[in-house]
Amino acid sequence: MPQQAAPRDADVELPAEGPDVTALPEIRPRAPVAGDARDQRPGLAAGELLAGQYRVVRRLGLGGMGDVYLARDEKVDDREVAVKTLRPGQVAYAAHALEEERQAFADLNHEGIIPVFNYGTHDKVGDFLVLPYVDGLNLDEVRALARLTPARFGDARFHEFVLAYGVRILSALDHLHSRPASAARVYGDLKPQNVMHDGAAIKVVDVGSIRPAGAPGLTTYGFRAPNVLLRPNEVAGASRPQDDLFGLGETLRTLCGLGEHARDLGPLGALDRLREGDTLTARAALMTTTPAPTGLGLLSLARVLRRATRSTPADRFADAHEMEVQLRGVWRELRSLRTRDETFEPSPLFLQSPYALDGGLGTAPDLPRWAVPPGEDPPGPLHAPPAAADAAARLPVPRPDPHDDHHAELSRLADADPAALLQNIADWRESVEVRLLRCRLRLRVALHTDPDETGPDLAEQELTGAADVLGQERARRDWRIDWHRGLLALARDDAAAARDHFDRVYGAIPGEYAPKLALGHCAERLGRHHEALTLYEAVRLRNPSLGSAAFGAARARLALAGPRACAAALEALDAVPQHSRHRTAARTATVRIAVEYAASTDGLGAALVRLARLFTEHGLTDEPARVRMKAEVWEAAQQLVAGGIIDAAGLKQLARETAARDGEARDAGARLAFPARERALAKDLSGFYLFLARQTARSADLPGSDAIAERLLDRAYLVRPLALRHYRERRPLPALLRPWLRRNG
Repeated sequence: MPQQAAPRDADVELPAEGPDVTALPEIRPRAPVAGDARDQRPGLAAGELLAGQYRVVRRLGLGGMGDVYLARDEKVDDREVAVKTLRPGQVAYAAHALEEERQAFADLNHEGIIPVFNYGTHDKVGDFLVLPYVDGLNLDEVRALARLTPARFGDARFHEFVLAYGVRILSALDHLHSRPASAARVYGDLKPQNVMHDGAAIKVVDVGSIRPAGAPGLTTYGFRAPNVLLRPNEVAGASRPQDDLFGLGETLRTLCGLGEHARDLGPLGALDRLREGDTLTARAALMTTTPAPTGLGLLSLARVLRRATRSTPADRFADAHEMEVQLRGVWRELRSLRTRDETFEPSPLFLQSPYALDGGLGTAPDLPRWAVPPGEDPPGPLHAPPAAADAAARLPVPRPDPHDDHHAELSRLADADPAALLQNIADWRESVEVRLLRCRLRLRVALHTDPDETGPDLAEQELTGAADVLGQERARRDWRIDWHRGLLALARDDAAAARDHFDRVYGAIPGEYAPKLALGHCAERLGRHHEALTLYEAVRLRNPSLGSAAFGAARARLALAGPRACAAALEALDAVPQHSRHRTAARTATVRIAVEYAASTDGLGAALVRLARLFTEHGLTDEPARVRMKAEVWEAAQQLVAGGIIDAAGLKQLARETAARDGEARDAGARLAFPARERALAKDLSGFYLFLARQTARSADLPGSDAIAERLLDRAYLVRPLALRHYRERRPLPALLRPWLRRNG
């Protein structure tokens, strides 16, 4: 671990909690930088005048370019300035080139880069720069102060401030990098000592290291990218923009205290760290500057810094903007995990999926649920994950690449019939995005519209074509290719292979939620329920409107069991807000879970309250679905009565409470009318089964509809109360139902 700087004391005022990614604390040093009275190095003495304008006050210390002095500008209101001498051989520009570069320095007009006021030459020290005097803490001092007193920086919140530093510095780097190729510049020597935190702002200092991209200049061991090669005994190296991103990544890693070297980030960000009791994660939490981020936060933080600090430039972020997008995403994740509050921002890389991936939990029980003989449990637990084919077809879709030839047409396509879309784009000229779209469409056709065993093979051919258009070297690093390979693996029900592909996507874009949803699904299918819960919670807390994350978290809670499993699952689904398109599905699921786990009068009462609100407030208006929901709840009530858990008094109490709520319902169909006696309960349930039998008989496209209707009739006759006379014909089912349907239809 790098040696700690001696902490200089300062007043730290934290910003208000909010969604501003760039918010930083207000830091005011309690004492100015003091020169060392014992310093006997030759240099400028106090009182000396430079260029007839700058009166030296004292030496502040040694900078990367040379000595740094505090001086007063006698021609401009006696303002304080910093004078930096330039050591020959260790600066980006040779002394004779300074005059030529005046305009270049003047063009560096960015709030995150300290401006250059003036240049000059002095007989004793040679060339010097004149800059504003910034009496703040450099980031090395900030780290030392945070490690000494973490509470000043909000404990774990400090890691969010580190990412805020990154976002602000990237803005400055983008200002340098985004010039025309012939004028592009690099900073070259990014490290914690070269970034000052002054008040609530930051400044990149030591601007003498700025040079044209590819030109030699000042670098520092430990923050220099491995590909910046040096000759023996040199500190100057030729840097490119991606080498600045390496320096920033290593700077942020040092501030966080994540390991002793960039290579430590790989193990810290591994998915296997998500298992409970992982010792490596526990050790990492002891090493971090302040308490480590919770949940998935530590992995996402390690991964975003790992990508910035990869040894090979092509494996790093392509540019400052790409890195900034991912830092922002990880910042939002850290904040939501810490505060438990939403920190949503639309994804720049994925379209929001309209599907909830609820595994059937968010809809009223389907009719085949009653296909099993009366008295037997319905197949499958409530917390079963959705089918792999559903996940492959309904996970979020990547946004079209804006540089693709077909971007405009792709952006206007509706999510219509996939077979028709395949025909419409059959004559489009080849491009990566067209091939990827065809891959997804062929999967959807094969899995849902026209099931065909060859469909995934055809989709794989399209994906291979996309990789060929990219070129194998670029395809190896393009997360879109891995994303679609993961979808293919899911379509073939190979969750282990899909997990590997989605893991690489997560490593490339750690600030995005879509890979975490996909990884959560794979973890469920592999029985890694703690891993699934950690992944889903990171997405759910950041954007509660995403039904897939809420349903995934609820299923994982139920699968992990425990005394609070039901309550925690309900909390996750209740958090889906009213404005979400998945609100009705989430509220439906809460009824089904509450009923499944009801073990007392109070438990069933809570389920009835949820059912009433589902009918009156949460959007379930479909009458057949309402009957199916009531049938499931009435069944649970009958079982509790039969088991002696709810007695006659309990039924009356539930009926009174339900009647009070029914009186507030404006829609007569939304009234529950829960019965007060066991006989009435059985009569109602028999009527529900007859209603569902009629619905099933009319469902010509439902496989096995006759058998399901027969089972429902069996249930209806089995539970109906005893009467003086019963009559049931033993004619074939359609013949039996036809006159009944005529009378009641």
